[in-house]
Amino acid sequence: MDQLDAIFQMKAQFYPGSKIIITTRRARLLKAHQVTEVYAVGTLTQEESLELFSWHAFGQDHPVEDYIEYSEKLVDHCGGLPLALKVLGSSLLGESICLWKSALEKLEAIPNGEIINKLRVSYDSLQDDHDRKLFLHIACFFVGMDKDYIVRILDGCDFYTIVGIQNLIDRCLVTIIDGWDKVQMHDLIRGMGREIVRLESKEPWKRYENN
Repeated sequence: MDQLDAIFQMKAQFYPGSKIIITTRRARLLKAHQVTEVYAVGTLTQEESLELFSWHAFGQDHPVEDYIEYSEKLVDHCGGLPLALKVLGSSLLGESICLWKSALEKLEAIPNGEIINKLRVSYDSLQDDHDRKLFLHIACFFVGMDKDYIVRILDGCDFYTIVGIQNLIDRCLVTIIDGWDKVQMHDLIRGMGREIVRLESKEPWKRYENN
């Protein structure tokens, strides 16, 4: 917020016609500063993902021949998320094929800790426990379901669901599918939510039974 305030206080000093590009995980900050042109950055295609991953894993735009199969499988787990592709690729740079195989097997069972920690910034920035608990509920039980259904169920648990979902959208933790009104979440973000539940509870399957 302070960085945005500083930029807008300097508006008069920019040359007429200058374009200022602001990146943020919080869309509401842009609205507060009356930014009118907002673009949501989507995930990468499979081809783009493999290229970005390869730059970090091999220092070139394609995988080394013996690593193609593992590269494609690892890229699939990243779901087109640039942050995940960069972290995972960099962690495997210069490593043996045996380590790659082990990394893939581990990733299929346990989310990558460094990726989870970087994604968790958005979760930790939520301002109250209601929104955090709402996110964990959605991650564990409600991904892909109708927004109205989620509101009907969770409002009975005092979650203030409508404003809570909007706060999650503002932090880029969930999205609403246009025309379908279904709540969606990137696979890695959903994995982060479930990992938080697993780490915070000795009996994660009972995490919500008293709510």
